[in-house]
Order: sequence, then structure tokens, then C-alpha cells
Amino acid sequence: MAPACVACAFGMFFFGYTLEHGSPAELCAFLQGLMMVGVLIGIFSTLSYGLDAFRNQSNEIFIMNMLFKNFMFYGLSNYANPWVASNGPEQIMYVFGGTTIFFSLLAIPVYIYGKRLRSWWARHDLFKILKMETHGPTSEMG
Repeated sequence: MAPACVACAFGMFFFGYTLEHGSPAELCAFLQGLMMVGVLIGIFSTLSYGLDAFRNQSNEIFIMNMLFKNFMFYGLSNYANPWVASNGPEQIMYVFGGTTIFFSLLAIPVYIYGKRLRSWWARHDLFKILKMETHGPTSEMG
């Protein structure tokens, strides 16, 4: 998560700054690309961890990922556009960059306490307690 945090935060902070101050389009495009590289690294690393650590909930992880993405883009389309129109791109990109750093720093406790978290979840699985457990198709290859 460290490369994702650095690339995404650096890209977001400087992308907002360069847009606000009218920098060349090539520099803005490079910083947007750097920002997106950080976003992709973060997405792939968190999804890979979730799918590896909680294999039997892979369907739920996939659905929650799609649900979060759709709600996030709904919020961005309804609230971010007026925010940029009223305050400019610098402020919103600074807020997004700070939020990215905060969420990336949450990976540190997961790294430290990940085994305990998985152990606790195995003992207190809410899907089993609420009888929401799903089972994929089984194949009887003989």
C-alpha cells in the first residue's frame, strides 16, 4: 500500500495544484496518470488481500466492491461537480489526497493485526451466525 499511497497522494495533490494554476496539459495528464497508477495499485492490493484472506466470501467481496464503486461514482457525479465549480479543482483534490493518505495508513493496523482479525472472523463469522452463508457449485470429478 505504500507505493499506492505515495503515487496517489502525490498525483492528487499536484494534479489539483497544476489545474488550479494553469500548468501545461502534458504535466496535468502525467499527474493524472500517476494518480490513477496509485489508485489501481491500491485497488488491486486490497482486493487481492480480501480474496486471499476470505476465500469463502469472494462473491460477497466482489458484490460489495461493485456496490461501493457505484455509490462512490453516484456521489462524485452529484456532489463533486458542484464542489469543483464553486471552489476550483485544487481544494477537492487536496481533500481526496488527504483521504487517500488516511485510508492508506489504515493498512498498517491490518498488516500488524491481520492474523488476529482473520482468526476472530473465523470464530465469529457473521455470515454463519445469520445463516447467510453461500456455497458455490461443487463438482464431482471422478
